[in-house]
Amino acid sequence: MKNLHSTIMRISGNKTEMFCIIGMPGRHSLSPAMYNAAFAKFQMDSVFLAFDVPRENLRGAIEGMRSFGIKGIILTSPHKEKVMGLVDYVDKKANNIGAVNTIINNNNILKGYNTDADGFYYALKNATGLDNKKFLIFGAGGAARAFVFELAEKAKHPEITIINRNIEHARKLKMDAKRNAGAEIRVFPANINNMQAEMKHADIVVNATNITLENSSDTPVPKRFMRKEQVIFDANYVPLKNRFLRDAESTGCKVINGSELLLGGGISAFRLFTGRDAPVETMRNAIKESLK
Repeated sequence: MKNLHSTIMRISGNKTEMFCIIGMPGRHSLSPAMYNAAFAKFQMDSVFLAFDVPRENLRGAIEGMRSFGIKGIILTSPHKEKVMGLVDYVDKKANNIGAVNTIINNNNILKGYNTDADGFYYALKNATGLDNKKFLIFGAGGAARAFVFELAEKAKHPEITIINRNIEHARKLKMDAKRNAGAEIRVFPANINNMQAEMKHADIVVNATNITLENSSDTPVPKRFMRKEQVIFDANYVPLKNRFLRDAESTGCKVINGSELLLGGGISAFRLFTGRDAPVETMRNAIKESLK
């Protein structure tokens, strides 16, 4: 009750600044727990909410950001690419990536950024080296685009392979990344033969699809193709241990849950939201508590 009373006293309801995450789904997100803990740490009159917003309602949601004076929005699948045409300004990094996952409302001027790239780098650099590694990435959507561009920019001599069901999306990502960062990238359609062949060489395997989010019993790659020397990273964090990560762990792989991606991106977004350095341990603890 003490924490509830403190929260009520902190949020005036009159001058409260509102932030939110939108996606389909959006309500599964742990972002509210993470950001609200950070706001409470600094006794800010701010609140963070989560909303399910279907593709066809995205324009209305962004118009609502202006109408209601919402200060910041985090976007998750499937909105990161389409939203670029709905904001007033897109940061250079987000423009190069071709995806926006964070919007700031500055006096009704909407500015788009990409903090997924920061979150990905944060998660991996804390767990493993990135230089001279062979990366296998499943997916070619907004998250995958952020990951590929970040590797091309910050890792030394990465070898990047993308496997995706829609090979044209993968080819477009390859062309965009080579044009902007000069990365060497290979792309293949998703089938069992390509998975088996590419898993033999990969050092770091990344799931950037919604497969494990939509059904935690699904996996982007069969367990029999995994090797214990590999690092296995899933961009999704609910549930904490889906089949993909359980298979990897039982094989002896080092596994990274998407909660570290959430935290790393949250650190960057909090700075954009507030102009303050994020209370990292407070945010990390809020994520851990929510995942119990």
